[in-house]
Amino acid sequence: MVEAANAWMAPTRAPTDRDWRAAAARVRAEFRPGDLIVAAPAWADPLMRHELGDLVPIAVAGRMDAADFGRVWEIAQRGARAPETAGGRVVQSSRHGALSLRLWEKPKSRVVFDFLAGWRTASLSVRRAGGETPCWLGQDRFQCGDGTGLGPELLEVDTTSRNGLGVEPQERATTALEYESVPLGHELTVAAGLHSVWLRKAGDGKVEVRVLIDGRAVGSLQASSASGWSLRRFDTTAWAGRSGRVRFEITTDKAYARHLGFNAEAREP
Repeated sequence: MVEAANAWMAPTRAPTDRDWRAAAARVRAEFRPGDLIVAAPAWADPLMRHELGDLVPIAVAGRMDAADFGRVWEIAQRGARAPETAGGRVVQSSRHGALSLRLWEKPKSRVVFDFLAGWRTASLSVRRAGGETPCWLGQDRFQCGDGTGLGPELLEVDTTSRNGLGVEPQERATTALEYESVPLGHELTVAAGLHSVWLRKAGDGKVEVRVLIDGRAVGSLQASSASGWSLRRFDTTAWAGRSGRVRFEITTDKAYARHLGFNAEAREP
């Protein structure tokens, strides 16, 4: 009886097309370039994009996180709140049927260097016990003699679009991406996850990304089938205001069905 009552009542609580159109019209009237638009809960994102997708380009939809956005439009239902609004304050709100529209303002980080945008300035190598495999820069990605490749991709991590550098790491090998001279701030943010729901189901290996600056390890993060999009912030105060050699070392215990995607930014929080 409870389930039957819920099945009857639930549709009456759901936002209508009219609600979505009204909320979208309000956003369009006051949207500024650089604003972020999110839906809460996250499963409502396709409905939000149906009305406002032209204001959410791929670069924004596949963002690493929301630290680079100072204004966030949140279209919410059933009392939900989007994680992208953390640390913000509501500067305006309105109700549109079953939808709540809130504009949040929050401190915005400054990107000192974007590793994804600057991937062509890096070098790639694959090192094994028997020696190093040569790699070269092709038209749209790095290629190595053993079949390893690395380049920018639009990835699916934890059922969410992510822009990142995609690579399939090898067992008993270290795939290293190195940037020779990177301007650094007080923080280095690195995120990683495994691409493709089908590959995550097929394999169970773990992939580790180790981060070094001028040969000194500053931290690491791990991606597995259950980890989703993992994000770490490393303190780089010791290098703030100057340049350093940044190296990402990628290894795995089981290479089968492991396609890693990762992204990184040097920031001033």
